[in-house]
Amino acid sequence: MQTAPDTADAARTEHAFELILKRSQMRLPVASGESMADVLHLAGVPLETLCEQGVCGTCVTRWLDGEPDHRDSCLSAAEQATHVAVCCARSHSPTLTLDL
Repeated sequence: MQTAPDTADAARTEHAFELILKRSQMRLPVASGESMADVLHLAGVPLETLCEQGVCGTCVTRWLDGEPDHRDSCLSAAEQATHVAVCCARSHSPTLTLDL
């Protein structure tokens, strides 16, 4: 089990990226300091969240393309290879494609 990085360190490395929803055929911008979960909720995409800290795993979603910046403590390294906790993750790449 991994631990989430220090919040101040995470904030310094945040940059805007585009969230691509494969099944919904939507493209949503995610600004620095904005969570993917918030962007999805505002766009009307159904997504269940509970802790919003990457601990419970409720929001875990399959990712298809891009390079997620995993900041959760609920997924193993093997799980992170295919899934992401959208409440707290970011993207190292300019786009991140989710199976939504």
